[in-house]
Amino acid sequence: MMEKQKEKKGRGVSMKTKTIAIIPARGGSKGIIRKNLRFFNDRPLIYYAIQNALKSEKIEDVVVTTDSDEIIKYCNKFSVKIRKRPDHLGQDDVTLDPVIYDALVWFEDEHYRVDNVITLQPTSPLLTVETLNKAISEFEKSDLDTLISVEEDVYLGWKEENGNLVKDYEKRLNRQWLPKRYKETGAFLICRRSIINENSRIGPKIGVYKIPKVEAIDIDSEIDWYIAEKMDQRLKFLFVTSANDKIGTGHIYRCISLANHFIGHERNFIIFDTFEKGKKLLEENNYSYIEVEDVNRVEQYLDEYEIIINDFLDTSVDYMNILKDKFVINFEDLGEGADKANLVFNALYESSYPKENRRFGWRYVVLDDKILIKTPNSFNEQVKEILVTFGGVDQNNLTLKSLKVLENFNDIKVKIIIGPGYKYKTELDKFLETSTLDYTLLSEVKDMGKEMENIDLAITSNGRTVYELASMNIPTISISQNDRETMHLFSRYSKGVSYLGISCNVSDEQLYLTIKELIENRDKRYKMYKSFSQINLRKGVKTVKNEIINSFWRWKDERNSDW
Repeated sequence: MMEKQKEKKGRGVSMKTKTIAIIPARGGSKGIIRKNLRFFNDRPLIYYAIQNALKSEKIEDVVVTTDSDEIIKYCNKFSVKIRKRPDHLGQDDVTLDPVIYDALVWFEDEHYRVDNVITLQPTSPLLTVETLNKAISEFEKSDLDTLISVEEDVYLGWKEENGNLVKDYEKRLNRQWLPKRYKETGAFLICRRSIINENSRIGPKIGVYKIPKVEAIDIDSEIDWYIAEKMDQRLKFLFVTSANDKIGTGHIYRCISLANHFIGHERNFIIFDTFEKGKKLLEENNYSYIEVEDVNRVEQYLDEYEIIINDFLDTSVDYMNILKDKFVINFEDLGEGADKANLVFNALYESSYPKENRRFGWRYVVLDDKILIKTPNSFNEQVKEILVTFGGVDQNNLTLKSLKVLENFNDIKVKIIIGPGYKYKTELDKFLETSTLDYTLLSEVKDMGKEMENIDLAITSNGRTVYELASMNIPTISISQNDRETMHLFSRYSKGVSYLGISCNVSDEQLYLTIKELIENRDKRYKMYKSFSQINLRKGVKTVKNEIINSFWRWKDERNSDW
């Protein structure tokens, strides 16, 4: 299949500054055999340099200089000029300067006199045409003779002098305090025609152009190749989520946890209906975000993304229609729009008749790294400390309800954790002033895993926290805050949870008797502990990650089957 051709340009086409790109491409690479024609992902390596040059509105003509008939044959499909270089310029010890000079002289003899020459090496396939155009523009506006692509490379260096290694720095400082250094890359070198000769492309006035680290990767070895291919496969994720005083911050927490496992990929956030605590969470985790008034406003930010992850309650059909032509993943979505998603992860729910795009159950729970890194608790013969936590909001003030019941139990420590949306703090403080409880009160905890260590029994809402407690092997009493939580079925079949039902139906006596039984009945509590220890919830985030990646590439391949 012929590649899309660029309209040929040449003498008489334009009176503007004439800039050509010269791409040197030997056939006899030693480090990686046939390097320039080896497939980098799904194209020969040289393809990317050619495409950058052809797509640039700053470049009039493109010249490939090579000693290889195979490379010539491949390049003939593009609108480029091809210089079969003389034999003496194809040797291993020949530098680029005479090769570029030869191609330039040949081009000018055949076509027209040029003003500027860009050396584009095939070994920088991640260079973008946008970066290239910006560099050319900067060069055109300057009085520089030569502009060289560089990457910022801060390090503590050593060098050899008289057979000895000596430090190449003045003071041994932390990385952030070291002076900036710039390392030349093979991406491009731009220079005036007037300073080029057989031995040099470097004029008196030299400048450097810093390019992004990813684009600066220069392939010289198989390790370089591997890294570059992986970086080229980076995906662009857009997380759409919310947090408020009704639903808490769980959606944002899960997005952050998942985003952390896609390190190396581009990850951006759009938030709506989100209070300050939710924004703060993203900022604390070094994620930038765009805030929109309404979720439908996401449409204007979609162009550069292929993967959209929605984590908020129940999508509509209208919203999902906005996301057409994107690969869409939804979490905990029971809305009408769920059918239009490519994948829906409902870890809190179960279904006997799952649809093709649905993934139900505990195997798909996404736990925070701060939980995953902790060692699950060992079993204690006696209940010494009880954790009371009802999420970020606790709409029914089950925290206070539980604490009043716990006053009936002596010699037990109580750890209380309240969230950013808890509205009953004044009432809680008043109770604690006269309470006989041996308690610790914590607010807006950043590391729940740490606070779950050494906990023997927990009382919590019937939501995601149950999974966190289960991963730490903590026998748990759960209560649903609302009708939706009654649909969270893990607590129903898990032998590690004593589920009491919806809050409006749970009496103080019922809660008291349940706590009493678990304190006094060591065997039952041990069975609950063992039940959790036999369920591996820690693989959930890896399972979800792999499912997303594999499903995306299958979707992409199907859409591009005509390639």
